[in-house]
Formats: sequence, C-alpha cells, structure tokens
Amino acid sequence: MAVYTYNMSATFGSTELESLEYDLESRTYLASFDGATTAASMAVVAALSDVLGVDPTEMEPLGSVIDTDALDALIDGHGAAESGLSVAFPLDGYELTVSTDGVVTVRERVGA
Repeated sequence: MAVYTYNMSATFGSTELESLEYDLESRTYLASFDGATTAASMAVVAALSDVLGVDPTEMEPLGSVIDTDALDALIDGHGAAESGLSVAFPLDGYELTVSTDGVVTVRERVGA
C-alpha cells in the first residue's frame, strides 16, 4: 500500500514549524521543529492547533496535562538531541509524542 504525505506549514505566534506532514496510511501528523530556536512546548501547540484548525486559545491548555517547563527541559536540554528521549501524553483527543530529534507526532486517540 502506498504512503501519501501532504506537506503543510504551521505557525503559532512567532513559533514556526519547519514542516508539518500528514501520513495518510498511518493517519499520523509529523511536525518538525528546530529545538535550538523553538521550545518543544511551543512546537506542540503550533502542531496541534494546525491539526485541529483552531486558534491555540480554543484548545485545552497544554499545561493542564503536562508540566511545560519540564517538557522543555527534557526535550530541549543541553545534549538532549543525542539522548533519543521522547515524551508522550494525551491532549484534545490526540496522542502527542515529542522527541529530542525535533519531531512532534500527533495521532488521533482510538476511543477518545
């Protein structure tokens, strides 16, 4: 079966994702961001708001499901890119995974 990928762009305030792709086969969005210039928490908000097609102020606050300072420290911390660490959590009916390689994965939760 072929995999179809659609490239989109997402911006939230001054936060711009490098890319936002949708994999039709896995029904997963993949957002790339530069951890040197974009906090992981801001990349999550930008990606999910674009996926939902809403203003970030209309979403459940990210801070209600995860400590954003801790997320940023884990993902954006010194030497984090080499660690291969990822953090997963639910938000607004989606399962989000943020990894130290600068990727936010957004997947619809089954039964959410």
